[in-house]
Amino acid sequence: MIRNLLFLFLFPFLVHAQAPDGLHVSGRVTFNDGSAGYKFIKIYNQRTGSFIVPTTTGTFELNGYRTDNFLVVCQNYSPINICYKDSARQWHYELKITLFHLQMDLENITVTPDKTFDEIQEEIDDLGVVNTDTYKEVGPQSPITALWELFSRQEKDKRKVAMLMNNDQRRNMQRELLKLCIKSDMIDLSFDDMDAFIDFCGYTDEYLQNCSFYELLSNIKQHYKYFQAH
Repeated sequence: MIRNLLFLFLFPFLVHAQAPDGLHVSGRVTFNDGSAGYKFIKIYNQRTGSFIVPTTTGTFELNGYRTDNFLVVCQNYSPINICYKDSARQWHYELKITLFHLQMDLENITVTPDKTFDEIQEEIDDLGVVNTDTYKEVGPQSPITALWELFSRQEKDKRKVAMLMNNDQRRNMQRELLKLCIKSDMIDLSFDDMDAFIDFCGYTDEYLQNCSFYELLSNIKQHYKYFQAH
């Protein structure tokens, strides 16, 4: 009886000890080269896979657990990792983050010509997330293997990398296509607005692979009209 009463008394404290502490991080992101491309910054919570975009002045607020890892990423800038799981038990932190432009020293630079419409069509046909499952050939008669593939952190990370690689391939293909559209005077889009326009269009692998090239170019022209008015 005394043991049961003691357990009931200690149970709330045991639950609280196992639960991760809450965390609130606020701050501002700046660029070392004076850029103001805050809309291209994404701050990921690697536990949940969700992300936020800073305000137009670079300020942000993050909510999560002390055990969470946050990753600040922006194309052409070095990523920044935010983690407080080994820090003092403090629920709020104020940060100032500076993103540094990636520097690369290249001895020899090869300038490649713009791709043709046929080459771009081939890249569209090749889109798709690669199946990274180690036992992709195993049939449904192996439920344990299937569960391991579904929940293993290693396999999840492999699938995430495959998705990111496919996203990069799709974006690079769209940049090449937009350069041809600009040179053909179909649209008058600046290079700085290219990534924003790609996000605005939001083309998926399925759409790109199931429409004709004529339909795709017509859709780009239509989106460009809306993009100008946006």
